[in-house]
Amino acid sequence: MSLRVIVMSTPTIDRESIRARDLIPDESKALEMYQYLTGSPRVQSYLRTANRMAVSRLGYTDHGPVHAEVASWNALKAFAIIEDTFKPNIVAEGIGDLDDARLVVLASTYLHDIGMVVHRNEHNQAAIQLASPILESKLLDMYGDPAKATDILSFIFHGIYAHDDDTQCLTLEAGITKIGDGCDLTKGRTIVPFQQGKVDIHSVSAMAINSVILEKGTEKPLQITVAMDNPAGVFQVQAVLEKKLSTSGLKDHVDIDVEVNGERLVLSHVKRLFRVQMTESDNGLSVKEK
Repeated sequence: MSLRVIVMSTPTIDRESIRARDLIPDESKALEMYQYLTGSPRVQSYLRTANRMAVSRLGYTDHGPVHAEVASWNALKAFAIIEDTFKPNIVAEGIGDLDDARLVVLASTYLHDIGMVVHRNEHNQAAIQLASPILESKLLDMYGDPAKATDILSFIFHGIYAHDDDTQCLTLEAGITKIGDGCDLTKGRTIVPFQQGKVDIHSVSAMAINSVILEKGTEKPLQITVAMDNPAGVFQVQAVLEKKLSTSGLKDHVDIDVEVNGERLVLSHVKRLFRVQMTESDNGLSVKEK
């Protein structure tokens, strides 16, 4: 993984308008799962409640239906790029095909934060408990084979569990889920806490980011471009995206470019500034909790 800083102007992405459906092939199992999850009253209620816990009670960033959609879109985009270079574990291990792998990425990414309805602490474990009854009957109906359905469910569980920053991903599918989550960095995700008065290096950094673009790289398989209008956004790249990449299993296969509107940064100076800001934080919350 490498990080470069360049200068360019990029428009702000409208998170509310993003639909993961746009990246899912017609007549696929992944599409059937997407339609099931987005149409499930239970799933949508969990996501809304997770967002109340995150935003209203804790002052964190969006963890609700929009985040689920944006993270899933990011993950599916990364999947489409990376599967040209690497075989998903489901395929490599002889369990299923690319459609099965795409379904795993979609389901694990879409459901990764529903455990927030219980608590922020260990929410990845709570998410597995809540996702199990949601997925078990649907997968059995889709595959008609209890063993195959259980194999697919196990992959989804690992993707949900391993989205936590400090947990090492052990499958390509889980690594892609973690990238999808980590790439939801734009200012729309933190707008509510910011407007409610949460002004610190975390919120200011997030408010600086306009868009995150995933595309095929020239030197490495995946290129992630983070476009911002303020150099403060670099903190968010390092504290969130780079941290998730470090345990994704894919850090050596990703390049990150940072685009700043109208100003070229000396990245080493920015890093020193952010280290000072972090040590002066007055509320004791970790970067992960933000």
